[in-house]
Amino acid sequence: MWYYLQNGQQVGPVSKEELQGLLQRQSLPVTIGIWSRGMPEWVPANQVAEVMAGVSGGYIPQPVAGGAYTRASGPAPSGMAIASMVLGIIGVFGAAILTSVPAIICGHIARRQIRDGEGRVGGEGMALAGLILGYVVTVLSVLAIGFVIVMIWVAVDAAASYPSTPTPAPLPSAP
Repeated sequence: MWYYLQNGQQVGPVSKEELQGLLQRQSLPVTIGIWSRGMPEWVPANQVAEVMAGVSGGYIPQPVAGGAYTRASGPAPSGMAIASMVLGIIGVFGAAILTSVPAIICGHIARRQIRDGEGRVGGEGMALAGLILGYVVTVLSVLAIGFVIVMIWVAVDAAASYPSTPTPAPLPSAP
């Protein structure tokens, strides 16, 4: 059994076929909020494949002129995915190792949340961007630190190999 929202009021229960008929005849806009047992929240009808499959052969009709417009949106992005991407970008612009390691940690946590979210959590691209930036900045930072250490070692070794300036011999004393 299905329910739909009309003028802010819940209508139903109606069968799936009845709901599909209302949508097909454009008595209801395809953006109308619908809900059925097992759904976590109300969603626009055009986002429910089970309902839309029976409406005009599976094609999504245009919304009714003058009908309410709702933005079709995917799952909300993981906060950790956003943090990972932002930290990775900050690392590129100078904070280097201070933000790249946290970007990597947040990216892995975000990817786990997305995997475990079963489609309710998004942001895979942001998490991946944060991971890539984090790893690249970390590797480049380690290479830069290694280069500086080698340069210091070479400079110290070169300075040690120069002969020290001889101290002048004392002048002979006058008889």
